[in-house]
Amino acid sequence: MIRISVENLEPGMVLATSIPHPRHSGRALLAAGYVMEPKAIAKLPDYGIKGVWINHPGFDFLDAQVASGIPESRAKLYHDIKRNFTALAKKTAGAFDLQFYRELISQLIQELVKNKDHAVWAERILEEPEELFSHSANVAYLVMILGMSLRNYISHERKYVDKRLAQDLTNLGVGAMLHDVGKVSLRPELRRSHVLDRHEDEDGYRAHAVAGYELLRGRLDSTASGIILHHHQRFDGKGFPEPTCTHMERHPEPLRGHRIHVFCRIVAVANVLDGMMAICDRKGQPKVAALAALQATEIRKMFDPVVFAAAVRSIPPFPVGTCVTLSDGREAVVIDLNPKRPCQPVVQILKRGAGVEDPSGEEMNLAKPGAPSITHENRRPVAKYLYIPPEVITRHIAESYQDEADQATAAFGELLESGTPSGSSSAPAATSGKGEG
Repeated sequence: MIRISVENLEPGMVLATSIPHPRHSGRALLAAGYVMEPKAIAKLPDYGIKGVWINHPGFDFLDAQVASGIPESRAKLYHDIKRNFTALAKKTAGAFDLQFYRELISQLIQELVKNKDHAVWAERILEEPEELFSHSANVAYLVMILGMSLRNYISHERKYVDKRLAQDLTNLGVGAMLHDVGKVSLRPELRRSHVLDRHEDEDGYRAHAVAGYELLRGRLDSTASGIILHHHQRFDGKGFPEPTCTHMERHPEPLRGHRIHVFCRIVAVANVLDGMMAICDRKGQPKVAALAALQATEIRKMFDPVVFAAAVRSIPPFPVGTCVTLSDGREAVVIDLNPKRPCQPVVQILKRGAGVEDPSGEEMNLAKPGAPSITHENRRPVAKYLYIPPEVITRHIAESYQDEADQATAAFGELLESGTPSGSSSAPAATSGKGEG
């Protein structure tokens, strides 16, 4: 199967996987095997559907590589967040059930672990006027992908916590899911906005971090509630909220660098990335545009460089199954990823109208010298957005990758832009500011 955008769907194409219904949890909008008709194609954009998986001869081997359960898990996550945030906004008695959120994240982790090699499909889900719910679900999904690729770095940063507990991602996921819960009481225009948007009421927007923390204070583990409070802190110290004065420290320094808990640093990247993808969606731009914008100097300095490096390697601009056009004019389908060169994946040439006996063309690694480049994704121009991620990768990230050759090479790397060797004892200790690792 291959993935194509809704605008490129044609009558007669057959769905390879079901499309989860965006408005009814547990239901399919269209079932696998459905033969697309003009009326159905025309209605898909009304439901916020951007792309679908269709059957195509010669690409059956992708069926086992693409995680079929993840779209359903993400849709369920969205609906559950929407229902529970609405209850919190109404201050319904018993609205908050921590165990419920922990189980949601556990289910998502299980789905990602089961499909760890080809789990990533980072298209935003369920665009709706009420952006808060879809944003929270998207950030939780992105954070789980990053957390799984950063387990060793997380353990290193939480060095005062038992390794097994340090690598438990449940509280990271719960905090990510609830990071914007403080927006439930804001005006609709502020609920829909992201950190990169311009806000007429900047103070009102910034208040959501403290409001969310106070709303659930004492009902979450400190690492999860810390995410709600500090997901807008920046690695360069220019984030918010500002630290409060105490009798011990009349003029506290801003939170910066490794003084920010590693969970908050991970959520900060995912939060901005999803905001960028939302902006690109509104402009009709492809996801690669958001990943390219993330690497602007003004944006990069906001983040922990290790987490940033993991993000641009873990979130592919052209996921497996994506239809692309090459600079030599040929059309192809992405069949494998290249973490070191995300914009130069392995593709298989697509022969339009070919018979089952000879369904597809040659396999090509676009990272090899002389290979063509990608110019369009699903017929949208992307050439100006192509990027090369940072060359340096740390030991902690490398150990999370499956490629043993990459691990051996990267184990001696230095922390990106920090000048401190990854194994150095002089690296700053991680802290949440609350004494918890």
